[in-house]
Amino acid sequence: MIQQSKINGFIKSITDVADEKKAKLDAETRDILAGERRQLELAAKKSADEYYRVRSARVKLEAGRRISDTSAEYRKQVFARRGEIERQVLSGVAERLKKFTESGDYEAFLLGSAKRIAAEFDGSFTLLMRPEDMKYQAALLAEFPSAEVKEDASIAIGGLKGRSDGQSLLVDDTLDSRLKQQTKWFEENSGLYISMGL
Repeated sequence: MIQQSKINGFIKSITDVADEKKAKLDAETRDILAGERRQLELAAKKSADEYYRVRSARVKLEAGRRISDTSAEYRKQVFARRGEIERQVLSGVAERLKKFTESGDYEAFLLGSAKRIAAEFDGSFTLLMRPEDMKYQAALLAEFPSAEVKEDASIAIGGLKGRSDGQSLLVDDTLDSRLKQQTKWFEENSGLYISMGL
């Protein structure tokens, strides 16, 4: 029985040492696993952050490209529409100017224009007008006897150009050039300004 008691004590002593080593190994294993888990979590977070950063940059770039393309297309449509409105307005003005050239006030306009042109020159000069307006030649020569009057088929709407005889100076006071000058004014003052910003 003493023998059995010693054996039991010895077994208990071995079991206690084994339990203690097992507990120590379990604690070390838990520490190692916890450290590995922390490393894996950090690596996973870093990988996820990098993936999010790259993916987010791609999404932003693609969205920016789509917004830019859409914006450019809309600006193109708006510019086209503004151009269409501008052509309609200026075409309407050209028609009204042509009707003006058929009115009784047109002769007075030509005489006023010739007076402005004559003021630009020292000496003799030539007045240029469209072929349809040559019927006003006598009235112009009566007012400006030293001038010469010639046809200029490049004048489409009406009005006069003046050219100096001794100089290479040309004064364009045609309705065509006046309408052309109004194109820039129309773009700036029509209220159809187009912003380039988004």
